[in-house]
Amino acid sequence: MVRFQSGAARKTEKRAPVAASVAVESGPELSDSDFFRFCQLVHQHAGIHLTSQKKELVRARLMKILRRRGLATFRDYYDLLMQDSSGVELMGLLDALSTNQTAFWREPKHFEYLAAEILPTWIAERHGLLKKNLWSAGCSSGEEPYTLAILLLHAFPGEDLSQVKIHASDLSTQVLAQAERGIYPLGRVEPLPPEWRRRFFQRGVGERQGFVRVKPEVRRLVHFFRLNLMDSLPFRENMDIIFCRNVMIYFEKETQVKLVDKFYQCLKPGGYLFIGHSESLCNHQHQFNYVKPTIYRK
Repeated sequence: MVRFQSGAARKTEKRAPVAASVAVESGPELSDSDFFRFCQLVHQHAGIHLTSQKKELVRARLMKILRRRGLATFRDYYDLLMQDSSGVELMGLLDALSTNQTAFWREPKHFEYLAAEILPTWIAERHGLLKKNLWSAGCSSGEEPYTLAILLLHAFPGEDLSQVKIHASDLSTQVLAQAERGIYPLGRVEPLPPEWRRRFFQRGVGERQGFVRVKPEVRRLVHFFRLNLMDSLPFRENMDIIFCRNVMIYFEKETQVKLVDKFYQCLKPGGYLFIGHSESLCNHQHQFNYVKPTIYRK
């Protein structure tokens, strides 16, 4: 039986990582013309700009699809994409080529600023229940929005946060399914303080030894859904905070400018935009006020 127990329960031994063997991918060659067709398709539907340096990565990921579909060539797969009117095959392609990398407490200065500068203001200004909207755009496997939820629960202990909504979106349905489960290897939560690991996670036992699961009080604050950032935004209410970190680096400048404008329109006056430390708005025309590196305010 697979069970989880509270973080305060017995310690789990760390298991030594198993070295993965690297195999040379066999199969058909991906011609420059076919690579260009796939790049055009991904850019058209997701805004992602794939450079020639990504060709071998693209080939390796497409090979997995060819094997699953029983296809002989990359042209066969492209033709299948063009013939599929349901959009299911296209979604599978975008899932395969989306790069997803995240962690709990990643780029901690953003969370520290939120805890030290923004949350105390919310505490001082609120009347009645706290009502806020946050958005993790490009949430990957969920660590970022769950970290936001933990920060809020820590700042407002024992309070009713039913009017707080953390929207968490990603292009990839695969990572969203993982995020919904909220189950992670034990080592993934090590960046968090021990008190938080005990309070907000359950340790796995039996078959789940070596894993943790996010507790329901954290999970209920977060709503995961698929969203292509090139599409119209679905929100009925504007955001107080948007985290979109290390996502725009995959877009060309024109796409970045359009997305930054979307974020501006989506934020409430006084709302904050957090971008990745490898990103900057310095070379873009925008309406945001600069707060500090990678933090902007409407």
